[in-house]
This record gives sequence, C-alpha cells and structure tokens, in this order.
Amino acid sequence: MRKNLLLTFLDCIAKYKFTIISLMFLVLSVIIILNNAKVETRIETFLPGYKPGRPITEIDDPSVQNLVSMSLKFGDRARVSVIYESPVRLDKTGSLENLRRLHKKLENFENVQTVISILNYPGADLYIKDDALDLENLPKEYRSFISMDGRYALFLVMISVNGQVEPVVRKITNALKNEPVVVLSEASVNNKLFDELKRSMFFYPILMFGVILVIFFYQTQSLRATIVSLFVPIMASIYTYALHFAFGGVLNILTSMIASFLIIIGSAYPLHYYNAIFRTEDNVRKHISTPIFFSMFTTAVGFLSFLFVKIPAFREFGFLVSLGLLIDFLLTVTVGDELLLRAHRKAAKKPKSFGIKYIGNKPAMGILFVVIFLVGLSFFLIPSIKVGLTSTDYFSKKSEITKAYKLLEDNFGMKDAIYLVLEKEEGIFLPFDNRNIDEIIAELSQHSEISSVDFPRNVPVTALILASRNQPLLRYYIADAKTIRISINLSPEGADNLEKVTKITNEVMKKYSYNYYLAGTPFIWKAVNDNILASQIQSLVTALIIVFATILVVFKDFAESVKLISPVVFATILNFFYMAIFKMKLEISTALTSSIIIGLAIDYSIHVGHDYGKTKNIFSSIKNVGPAILGNAFGIVGGFLTLLIGGELAMFKRIAILVSLGISTAAVLTLTVLPFLLSLGRIKEVKESLNDEK
Repeated sequence: MRKNLLLTFLDCIAKYKFTIISLMFLVLSVIIILNNAKVETRIETFLPGYKPGRPITEIDDPSVQNLVSMSLKFGDRARVSVIYESPVRLDKTGSLENLRRLHKKLENFENVQTVISILNYPGADLYIKDDALDLENLPKEYRSFISMDGRYALFLVMISVNGQVEPVVRKITNALKNEPVVVLSEASVNNKLFDELKRSMFFYPILMFGVILVIFFYQTQSLRATIVSLFVPIMASIYTYALHFAFGGVLNILTSMIASFLIIIGSAYPLHYYNAIFRTEDNVRKHISTPIFFSMFTTAVGFLSFLFVKIPAFREFGFLVSLGLLIDFLLTVTVGDELLLRAHRKAAKKPKSFGIKYIGNKPAMGILFVVIFLVGLSFFLIPSIKVGLTSTDYFSKKSEITKAYKLLEDNFGMKDAIYLVLEKEEGIFLPFDNRNIDEIIAELSQHSEISSVDFPRNVPVTALILASRNQPLLRYYIADAKTIRISINLSPEGADNLEKVTKITNEVMKKYSYNYYLAGTPFIWKAVNDNILASQIQSLVTALIIVFATILVVFKDFAESVKLISPVVFATILNFFYMAIFKMKLEISTALTSSIIIGLAIDYSIHVGHDYGKTKNIFSSIKNVGPAILGNAFGIVGGFLTLLIGGELAMFKRIAILVSLGISTAAVLTLTVLPFLLSLGRIKEVKESLNDEK
C-alpha cells in the first residue's frame, strides 16, 4: 500500500515537475521583490543619460545642467507654490491676519529655506494699511502674488534639502490639509504619480484578471484552462520583476505597468495552446509551439524596438516586457503543457467557435477600400497631432493636480515658471544695471506668452545685494554680487510654446552684455518631448523592418509576407488617425502604442499564415484559428479597457483607448481582408472543391 502511494506520489511529481519547480522559483521571486522593490517617478527618468540611483548631474543635457547650475548658485532645491483662498477680499480691514498666520506656519516647516508672499516682498508694505491691501493701486509686479479679484494669495516656498524633495513636500502638504490652500510643485506631481502607480500596480492587474477570466472562460468553456491561461503570465510578471530588482533595477512610470501588459498579452499563448489541443491528435507541443514562439518573438520585437531610442525608460520598458514574454512562452510550453492537458482531460465542453468563418470576397473588398480611404485621410490629419507632455498631461481633468493648475491659471494667469539667470563676467551689479533690468522686464512683459516677471525693482540692485547677506528672501533673487535671477511666469500659451519664449528672451538679451541662461523644470519637459518624436519614428520603423524580416524568414515568400504584415501596417497608420480624432498628443504614453500594436497584431497574421500554409484552404484556416484570435482580441481589448476605470492617470487611459482601437482594427482586418489577400485567385477554386466534397 505504502509502495503504491509512493509510486503515485513520484508519478505525480514527474508529471507536474515543471509546475513544482516554477512554484519554488515563484516563492523566491516574491522574496526578492519584497526586499528590493523601488519606484522612481521623476521626469528626469525620460532623459537620455539618466541612470537609476545616480545624481542628475550626470545627465548630459543643457536643460538639466542649467537647472543644476542655478540650484547650486542660489542654494535651493525646489519651488513650491501654495495658493491660499481668502474668505473675504484682501482689501477688507483685517483680511491679512490669516495670511500672516499661514506665512509664519510655512516658514516654520523643516527644510523651508524662505517664503515669499505679498507680506514680505520688497516694497509691498507701502500698499498695506489696516491689515489690508490697497488692491486698486497695487502695481502690476505684485500681481504675481495676488489674484485680480483679490480672493487668492500666492506663497512661493523655497525648499533646501540634501536628499529627495518629495518626502518634504508630502509632509508640508499633509500639514496643510486643514488650511484653505492647494499645494503645487513638481514634487507634488511626483508624489501623486507615486501614489497612483502604487495603486495601479495592484488594482489594474486584479481588475484585468477578472475581465479576461470572464472572456476566456466564455471562449474555452473551461475554468481550469482559463485560470491556467492567466496564471502563466502572472508567474512571468513576478519572475520579470524579481530579475529586474535582483540586478538593482528601479521601476519607473512605464515599467511599473509590466504586469498589466504581460497579463493582457501573455495570456494569449496558453489560450492558443489550449485551443490547439482540440484539433491535434498527439504531441500538441510540437504542433503549436512554432506559431506561438514566432508570435512571442514578433511581439517582443515590437517592444525591443525601444532599445534603439535614446530614452532609458523606453529601453528598459521594451527589454523587460520582451523578457517577460520570453518567460511567458517558456512557461506556456512547460507548466502550461502540464496543466492545460489536464484541463483538456477534465473538460466537459469544447471551446466556442463564435461562428467564425470567412465572410467572402465582396465584404472583404469593401472593408479594404474603407481602410485604404481612412489611411489616406490619416496622412492629412497627422500634422494636426501636437507633440509634447506637461505635468498636467499625466492626469485626468478631475485630478486634484489638474484642478490646482487650473486654479493657478484662472486666478494668476500663469501655468509655470522659468528663470533668467544674469551673470556679469567682469565687475559686479551696480546702480546703472537697474535701468537694464527694468528694460528687460518691461520688454518680456509685453508678450502674451509671459503672464508676469518677478524681480524686486523698487530697491537698487546694489542695496539688494548687500541686504541679501542677512535676508533669506532676497537670496531667492541674488546669488552673489555678480549673479541674479529673474523669475518669468509663463502663461498657458507660453508653457505650451517654450521655444517661442526662449526666442523672445534671446531677442531681448541681444543688446545687453550680460552672460545669461534660462533654467527651470519646463525645459526638462521640453527636452523629454524633443526626444519623444525621434523615439516614436525610430521604434516604429525598426519594429516594422524586423517584424517583416522575421515573417519573410518564417514563410519564405515575399508576396505572402507583404500580405501577412498588411493588417499590422494598416492598424499602425490608423493609430495616428485615432490620435487626431480624439485630439491626443504624441507623448510618453501614446508613443508606446504603435509598437505595442505592431507586436500584438502580428500574432494574428502568424497564426492565420501558419495554418493556411498547412491547409491551403482559407475557409478551414479561419475556422481553425479564428476563435482563438477573436477570444484573444476580446481579452486584450477588455484588459486594456480596464485602465479607463478609476484612477487619475490619463496617460494610462490614452494607452487603453488607442491599443483597444488598434487591436480591434487589426483583428477585423486579419479575419476579413487578410484571407482575401492570401487566397486571391484561389477562393473560387476552393469553394468548388468544397461543393464537390459535399
């Protein structure tokens, strides 16, 4: 009896050896993740030359170098805007009492270097009487701190800290929760991003699991097969994260979503495997492994195309998703083989076919003509797509961050700030420089791209330099006797057109002998945006070339390879059509979608082409692989559409919309137009042979 139990136990271990080994690695992977996981949300992660854990001073980019140089000169690390809403107009007697209390509270926070407001701005005391402001006579230069309706006041809080700024800003924000204020800064954006990414890493995979579970169960008619199809990519995700963290990796905005991508994409391989079991008499692994491998390979190529771009975050994302897909494939043909064969033995019903069949010549030609028309229209719409990303583009319109920036725009006419740093190569700033500074400010203020210019003008610059030794506030403007900076507050128009603001500034500065440079976080955003367009073109062209080369090697027929890749090419071009229709910008999230669509959609062509190569009958091929393609498309679309649910990250919602539309387009074209193209001239012949058989 014991001997029989032992033999049964050993037989069970032999039968499920890959599953047992995988579970052991799974436990080890979870331990590695828990001990090493780190997330980075700064915009610098999207700059060429960025390395996780390394100082940004190592990034060889003028926008970063100027920002670092300015920070070192003036001793500040971050600027935080605090907008206070007064219950009464600030020209009412006693209305400044709460303002004074808040100003003092801000000054007492740890790591706060200085606080600038209407209360301590040089010369502003002349317009304060009876603890109220003389709003009617308040000069324009003070309007940077008081809204036109007199109901809002702006505090500029300068923070100096050796470590990360984000924890300091989070602490300040939490301490001000009971105050009628909103807190705005790049660190606030990073904190919100971190919170959203942390939530998304758990919320979306769970939601996707549920949606794909329902879709796959309906198609496979087997709960066991469905759970295995989802269990395999989850294991692949955990292994990928573990390998990344084991080698000192840090997650960023893109790589934090690897699990979501692998669950959506990787679940297709076990699904195709399970469907193949029902049409294969023996050795299913030999029959289906080849098309699944090339599906994985071409999908990985779509993501690996990001290795050819300069942005490290894109390269990392592409490599890790590709690594995860390779692991997913290996798990499918080992663990999946063991568990899906068991699911097949226990299955009471066959997978649903969805009634899939080739629709015929005329409908396929009609769809082809419509697609060609839309593709032609796309080339006229592409120039209307804007390129660029700002901190508010991360978030939806209902987000607290977006609302706060809208408050800043509506009441102060500004969206962001940059700095004009003036340096004297010889000598120091003297009284005659006041006239030059006044002229510079006056000329800059004339342009609609600049809402206001901030620099104390009612005190001679030499007096400001002397006073800055004892007054922390003035050190915001004065670094030393040879270096000052002017704060330029950008209007929404200026924030969206930083090149024009730079050009305006350069024109203004031509007639002055100062050394100068512009600095600020908006220039880092611009540097990222400049790289996005180049990255999109590079990754798109690279992905298409490598995918086509792979198809050509596999099918060994140039004409057939062109036909097989046609649904992907159409879907990729129409991706830009959808961007134009929905008025989406080309930015970090939307730049990903074309390569994702290429990588995913080519799978469908490979499965159709592989089966057609065996049957030479397009009707049979669509019947054989069509259900799995449709089930997978439903799973991908359903999985990505979960990104529309909840959360404040608009960038993920844009990915969801574009990928869902792209995959839907590719699936329809693969099941209609591709069969028509593959069997041109043979459909009538095949139909006649089928009728003869009947």
